[in-house]
Amino acid sequence: PQYVGEISPKKLRGFTNSTVAVFLTLGKLTGQVVGLREILGSEALWPWLLASSGLSALVQLVTLPVFPDSPSYLLIQKGNEEASRKAIRKLWGEGDHQAEIDDIMKEKVAMTSTKSLRVLEVIKERSLRWQLYILLTVMTTLQLCGINAV
Repeated sequence: PQYVGEISPKKLRGFTNSTVAVFLTLGKLTGQVVGLREILGSEALWPWLLASSGLSALVQLVTLPVFPDSPSYLLIQKGNEEASRKAIRKLWGEGDHQAEIDDIMKEKVAMTSTKSLRVLEVIKERSLRWQLYILLTVMTTLQLCGINAV
């Protein structure tokens, strides 16, 4: 999901991040349906059910070398503008992508000017209090949603 969010053009980033969540949910639903006793949920078929998750991992492992590094990673972390342009052309096709590169450069400048906070500093920072409450609420409810409880 992080890679998909980073490689998508800025105008499609929200859509792709939402789509990832939908597909994760569909994957959980598929796992529950396939795990029904009538399909692969019997004791004899449990090894096949558990091994089926390895299929998607294998597909990801095989296709990983085909995809380039994230353009923002190449530009911000590595400082390699030419490799970033090459990755953008490979991912988004030919065209003028200078606006996207400028946005990544602005992000790089913003990252260098902000200070990284330690965990205790985040907890003590009053301006981050509501974001922290929301994050804790979402993560707690996710743990109790039923998927993890089963």
